[in-house]
Amino acid sequence: MKLINIIKKIRHNVYIEFCRHIPLEKNKIIFWANSFKQYGCSPKYITEYILKNYPNQFDLVWVFEPEITIPEDLDKKVRIVHYFSMEYLKELHTAKFVICNMRTGNAHYWKKRSGQIYIQTWHSSLRLKMIEGDATEHFDSDYIDMCKEDSKKMDILLSGCKFSTQIMKRAFWYDGEILECGTPRCDIFFNNTDVTKKKVYEHYNIPAECKLILYAPTFRSNKPSDFLGMDFKRLKDAMGNKYVIGARLHPNVLESVVPEGAISMSKYSDMQELIAAADILITDFSSCMFDMAIAGKICVLYAPDLEEYLEKERGLYFNIKELPFPIAKDMNELCRVLLNFDDKKYQFMLEKFMGRIGSFEDGHAAERICEVICQNLK
Repeated sequence: MKLINIIKKIRHNVYIEFCRHIPLEKNKIIFWANSFKQYGCSPKYITEYILKNYPNQFDLVWVFEPEITIPEDLDKKVRIVHYFSMEYLKELHTAKFVICNMRTGNAHYWKKRSGQIYIQTWHSSLRLKMIEGDATEHFDSDYIDMCKEDSKKMDILLSGCKFSTQIMKRAFWYDGEILECGTPRCDIFFNNTDVTKKKVYEHYNIPAECKLILYAPTFRSNKPSDFLGMDFKRLKDAMGNKYVIGARLHPNVLESVVPEGAISMSKYSDMQELIAAADILITDFSSCMFDMAIAGKICVLYAPDLEEYLEKERGLYFNIKELPFPIAKDMNELCRVLLNFDDKKYQFMLEKFMGRIGSFEDGHAAERICEVICQNLK
């Protein structure tokens, strides 16, 4: 470790101890999402609900990496600090509430104080791939140790469905409160969807009479192709002019070429808004399939490498062939599925699946969390 980093670490630790002696501010909430890289996911939607329904009642602080572009006008609504700055350390150690969507570890420089309340939103209502303690063979010991320490700090863990609650009880090394309230990031699918659709359409100059097909594959470390054999021009020709196709790649994939026949939507700031605006989602193994199910809209799985993926990937919580989503392994199948889509059968299968997982999603998750926050204002 370079000398300058050692000095910074010592300085930060000394400052943390100083901040820990400053009284907690009961109405201060500090947020971050996706490793300080985005104003998004459930922390965003909790923030937006507070701004609308509890004006001037809370001191809201968001943390970002210094190089991240902040959404327009956000700094007029909340206070913004940069990760690893002295301001960050002070806000983190004097806030009554800490809300984030990913694990916290040594890199966060957080020594939780007595009286602080840590609300972990997680980053999905339901997931396909096994996680945490259900997949320990796929994680190194340092990550597992970090997860266990993080779970000791948690006070409230959010759950979007009964199925997820059981995963959390079994695999999160956590025995605290699980709030079965739904997922704030999914509230958007129940509230003002027309407004969201108009916002996305205007952003991309999509004619109002058109329908949006969103293609959003998951990340594959061993695949050189961004689009996994997806032929956007052929799909566009098959579906006709009343459809517009958007391509949204995983954040870990650097999109080098805008595909012919599609609009690149990879840089749009909020995936939830894109799902709310879309009429059809095409994905493969991404948990966004479950977001589309919650929204009650069409999702088709396009997986040319289905058998290979199932053989190599860590365990799945569901037999993918028993999910309510039709599966296509090539472009012929994909076009045929979409052109002959049986929506009545699909809605029946969706309803059956949502009952199986015991979904709590109803558009009021952020409201319920804010009620809990208000109950803990002491």
